[in-house]
Amino acid sequence: MSRKQLLLLFFGALVLWAVGNGTMPLIPVYALKLGASQAMTGYFLAFAFLALAVGTIFAGWLSDKLQRRKLLIIVSGAMLIASLWMMGQARNYWQFAAAYAATTFLFGIAVTLINVLAGLFAADNERGRVFGVLGLSIPVGAILGGLSVGRMVDRWGYPTMFAVLALISVILPMTTIFVKDKKIEQAPNHTTTEHREKPSFGEAFIILLIAHLIVIIVHGAGNIGRSFTMHNIGFAATAMTSTAVIGGVVSLPFPFILGRLSDRLGRKLLIIICYASYGLSMIIYALSKSLWHFWIGSAFFNIGMISNTVGTAFVTDLVDSKFLGRGVSLFQGMFWTANVIGLAVAGYVFQNVGISTAMLISATLPLIGIVLVLSIRVAKPSIAVSASPQPK
Repeated sequence: MSRKQLLLLFFGALVLWAVGNGTMPLIPVYALKLGASQAMTGYFLAFAFLALAVGTIFAGWLSDKLQRRKLLIIVSGAMLIASLWMMGQARNYWQFAAAYAATTFLFGIAVTLINVLAGLFAADNERGRVFGVLGLSIPVGAILGGLSVGRMVDRWGYPTMFAVLALISVILPMTTIFVKDKKIEQAPNHTTTEHREKPSFGEAFIILLIAHLIVIIVHGAGNIGRSFTMHNIGFAATAMTSTAVIGGVVSLPFPFILGRLSDRLGRKLLIIICYASYGLSMIIYALSKSLWHFWIGSAFFNIGMISNTVGTAFVTDLVDSKFLGRGVSLFQGMFWTANVIGLAVAGYVFQNVGISTAMLISATLPLIGIVLVLSIRVAKPSIAVSASPQPK
């Protein structure tokens, strides 16, 4: 992949993750301010992440069907600007929930298509490096968003913060204009439904999906649990978003390092390390009392998120390029689907069992994922790609 293409995709992803990571610690708190209970907030976030999962999977289908990934990113990016502005204009819980669901749906489309383009242009021996560079957008976005979003809320309030983020999001469609697209040629003379080639993902891919689904439940529970705990202790918005900053700073080199190592040591080992970090973060969150405790937990939490980056590289190893759009979207869809489960269950469990106890219980889930990943046995397939540049 050319350096220009990689940088353009990186900056597009950076905008998305700066907005997502910067606002995530405050979304549950703002929902509470608009009149939601803890349980309602959990259901609201679950619905938003369900929209994100739908957008992610829908993007994969559109990618393979239309093969107009560049245009789709531009359109979804433009609509994202409007939905962010609408979040700031919401005057009650239901308006905010609808606007946030639209935002997450569009986020899912854009970030998935960026990863699909990266997979299509990356050579076999550089996939870990390419997805490692893209993965850097997550901690860098956490740093940029965390440093700015909380301060904007404390100084100007939520509506102004969302308006500023909408303005910043203009960068996404503007940078995508210069991105190259690629068309994957399908087999000719197979126009009927009966003769179309159907995707066959294989046992290893299915096991990876199940493992990721189980582990990432802790991501949703951890996000909302950290926010509720810090809110109950009495931390200000700037302090809450500082967890994203510190977590991003500490984990900053890991996406690139783990991506490169996965090219040499294999994806499985690196995914296992990330899953273990998720489990450790939940234990730390459950025991946290001071701000620096939450900082340490967030560092391990962000390292756990890199499993999505290394896992996407693993998917490109396992899935034929003709079905790469659907393969990547299904894998990343598991990330958001697991968040739906974690958020929906967490809101109820927190009210009835307690936040700390619930997070300690959820820390066992990564162990199940590790066992499943260890069971994967697969030889790297040879992949033939017939591609031609898509006309601009």
